[in-house]
Amino acid sequence: MDRIATITAFTFLTASFTSAAPIEDEAYLTRDWTRSHAQTLANEASALIRAKGYRCDSISSLQRWVYGGGFDVVCNKFRYKYELEDKGGRWTVTLK
Repeated sequence: MDRIATITAFTFLTASFTSAAPIEDEAYLTRDWTRSHAQTLANEASALIRAKGYRCDSISSLQRWVYGGGFDVVCNKFRYKYELEDKGGRWTVTLK
């Protein structure tokens, strides 16, 4: 019985981290991205955010930084703002 519960819990957690976060209709996106490219980035960004225990069910804004390696990500109808930054090959998530 414990084995089934463990597998079920793992499957649930994996699904919550890997499920796509849709881009909202009025979302602000970096101008030169196609919608498909933006959705791929949104999926990866939301997975990173969720892996840190934060909420991100939909993408309101996804902007690449002009300087430095990172993104500003806003989720859930502009309710939560995050900074995703590449620090030495490791991505960090900061709630703003």
